Amino acid sequence: MLSEDQGMPQSLGTVLILEDEVLVSTMIEDLLLELGAEHALVCNTLAQARAAIEQHGVHCAILDVQIGGADSFEIADALAARSIPYFFASASGPDRLSERHRHRPLLAKPFSNEQLRECVRAAVLQAALPA
Repeated sequence: MLSEDQGMPQSLGTVLILEDEVLVSTMIEDLLLELGAEHALVCNTLAQARAAIEQHGVHCAILDVQIGGADSFEIADALAARSIPYFFASASGPDRLSERHRHRPLLAKPFSNEQLRECVRAAVLQAALPA
């Protein structure tokens, strides 16, 4: 059910955060918990993110494009295969996204709490639309 004041579900469920900058991941985690996430799974490596997807019921994800010198596209592919909504948050421009992911939202760093809130809201609402 959506709350009328923010357009957010009462609970965001479990949200995966793939981010290797501690200050950024902490800020995202704090805001997600304020918005109603039951759990925020903070991962700073691709291996941690893969394990989180396999072991937890992830409902939404926020992915940095560059993680430890590699890109996060394999994680994006795993989320897409499971129909889990996600978006990218990166200081890189849209040209850094692989062709198969360019239709996904890209939140440019640095971003405000309001911009992050809007991207999360849009991802969750998009996932709620009938296929």
